[in-house]
Amino acid sequence: MSSVLDSPNIETSPLSALWAWLRSVFPMVHVQRRERRLRLCESLPLGEKRSVAVVEFEEQRFLLAVTSANISLLQPLGPAQPGQARFPERS
Repeated sequence: MSSVLDSPNIETSPLSALWAWLRSVFPMVHVQRRERRLRLCESLPLGEKRSVAVVEFEEQRFLLAVTSANISLLQPLGPAQPGQARFPERS
């Protein structure tokens, strides 16, 4: 079975020819995305350039105060619970 690029009747651009060559040279290359260790769970603005945020790092959660000049740890919140909602809805 021949591909479109092998057909003599169809002109190809240099870019598509390069793409076809790269795919033939590197057919099994897969880009694997690394899982992030730091995650912003939620943030709440408190005014101009001020907010509080819950961040998760290596399965631990932290409450942070954030300003334009400083980030302060307010309180460690403990381990994140796998399989549980991160922030349950209030009723």
